[in-house]
Amino acid sequence: MRHSALSAPLIVAAVTMLALAAPKAAAHGGQYHPPPDAGTGGLAGGATGAPPTNPQGANGPIAGEPGSGIGSGVSTVGKNGRPRGAGGLLSGLEQNAAPGDWESWWDANKDSYLDLGNRPFGGVRTRRGSGHMTGLGFQESSAPTRRPDSSRVEGDVAPLLRQLLAAGGERDVLDSAVLALARSSRGESAEAVLRATLPLLAHHELSVQSSAALSLGVLDSPLAVEQLTALATDSSAGRTLAGGRGPVPSLVRAFAALSLGLLDDAASVSTLCELIHSTADGDRDLKACAIVALGLMDNARSPEALRFLVERLSDRKLDAVLASYVPTAIGKLASRASSPDPSVLPALLAAFGSRDTDAMVRQSVAIALGLLGEAGAGESRDTPAVQALLDYVTAGKDAGTRQFALIALAQIAARDDDPAAHDGVHAAIQQLVAREIAKPSSLSNRPWATLAAALYGREQPAARADFALLVGEAYQGEKNPSLRAADVLALGLLDDQSMAATIFEDFQTTTDPSFKGYAALALGFLGHTDAAERLRSECRLKTITPGYRMQVATALGLLGDREAVAVLSETLESAQTLGVSAAVAKALGLIGDESAIAPLMQLASDTSKSPITRAFACVALGRLCEKTSLPWNAAIMADNNYLVAVPAIAEVCDIL
Repeated sequence: MRHSALSAPLIVAAVTMLALAAPKAAAHGGQYHPPPDAGTGGLAGGATGAPPTNPQGANGPIAGEPGSGIGSGVSTVGKNGRPRGAGGLLSGLEQNAAPGDWESWWDANKDSYLDLGNRPFGGVRTRRGSGHMTGLGFQESSAPTRRPDSSRVEGDVAPLLRQLLAAGGERDVLDSAVLALARSSRGESAEAVLRATLPLLAHHELSVQSSAALSLGVLDSPLAVEQLTALATDSSAGRTLAGGRGPVPSLVRAFAALSLGLLDDAASVSTLCELIHSTADGDRDLKACAIVALGLMDNARSPEALRFLVERLSDRKLDAVLASYVPTAIGKLASRASSPDPSVLPALLAAFGSRDTDAMVRQSVAIALGLLGEAGAGESRDTPAVQALLDYVTAGKDAGTRQFALIALAQIAARDDDPAAHDGVHAAIQQLVAREIAKPSSLSNRPWATLAAALYGREQPAARADFALLVGEAYQGEKNPSLRAADVLALGLLDDQSMAATIFEDFQTTTDPSFKGYAALALGFLGHTDAAERLRSECRLKTITPGYRMQVATALGLLGDREAVAVLSETLESAQTLGVSAAVAKALGLIGDESAIAPLMQLASDTSKSPITRAFACVALGRLCEKTSLPWNAAIMADNNYLVAVPAIAEVCDIL
């Protein structure tokens, strides 16, 4: 019998509302008519069957070859057929995503939930605790991991990558190899990596220069602070490093500033604050990267950085796009503080409630409140952050803010370590989430409420069963593919084993690749090993989109399937198109089995292959051998307002 954390009348009412709504959905033949503020992210009004192709969805492009018909939407390949992003593949994130596009939120935040770097092959599922950006929920722990150890990285992979850099040649290979070398190298080899990287700062191609600047931050060594500071501040030494051809290029300066944040160097706090203060708003790349860099800090001077950012929050002259980066930087920085700054939450709440606050900034404040708000004690009126978010979901006009507010409420509830003491707050959040699933006040809220239920129930066992029941009822009555995909992903995150067989059956009988991709992920989260053979068969298909192949391969990684690497390596050997090669290389890097090293090294060094294909192999090697369990840019992507993007930050988020 399921434990009931939600009140019995509430759950009955919610399920009843779903039952009453189901015939109406069926009568429209699966049509979904969003309100005017819902945006177009996969929920276009009047659409039947699958929604318009969503580049953030399961069938979004990983690396569509121009003119090949592989995938659709935004191609990984940018101008002149090059991979977009400094040194790598797109993760699927696109600039300026539309409100309502829950797939973009998942794409930006998924790394900590997948956390494939910590999932051994063939292990037994156990539960572990969670924390901010630490990897959440269920983990494989009984079998040893098959990720490469440092001796394999330093003995085989790093020498190859350094050799590719020393050989010069195609910019695509250089872009990818320098970043792969930085993300895979350990502290003891930092000096050698620095020597290999510095010459690329003077390269005649901007993409190579900017990749090198970013790589110095990813290297995570104090040895690079001096060079990055010189580049970011455009000093004479920085101009010399950049080739002595005039001022340091703006993008190189921006990535150097961001890299100072990645290095978490305390002395760089004043450098970054001065950059933000003195840089004109017109140079959005540099100023935004400096703001984001401060949000990455966790050192003795973090309080100074926090005070500086809080002051910027009230700067009405600051460009609204740049101002939207300030609240999320505050939220990330303050969430790591050992003792909270009492001025932070009131400042955020004042900005959230002010009529003068731009919608982009308010969206970011909602995200920050999710990182810092507390369930408090007693009724919701004693928790101003919770109350402000509840009120906005109910009556707020901006769709993006409502959606981020739903996620924020779930995050606040999820990390409460004493929910029984704060039952009034939890009841208010649970009631709101249940209502927005069963009978949403705005149809664009529906998938976000589903995700909120999953994030909440995943971390609060007392609420998990009832949320799973509610989402399961919604799933079985839903016809819209995008909403069904949100439901099925939520069921996987909630570990609803009772739905595993149904999801597998739907995966086999449904033809829509967007839904099938998320169903595959759900099966992976559920540990449904009966699906492994079918998933491997799907991976072998030549005609599926690269994005769908990526989702299926990720599911095999979640299952700890030992045969996945062999299947993908076989597919890579016989790939006839760029799209297939890129998706498979990306999947091999993501799964992280050391047996993939040999075929990837062979591909990266094979000069008979196209430079772009070799570049994809380098990217995969970097991800496979990464020194951290989560990708280096996960902390930048997560809890970021992706609805507002400056080119430099968007590019960083696009890198695999």
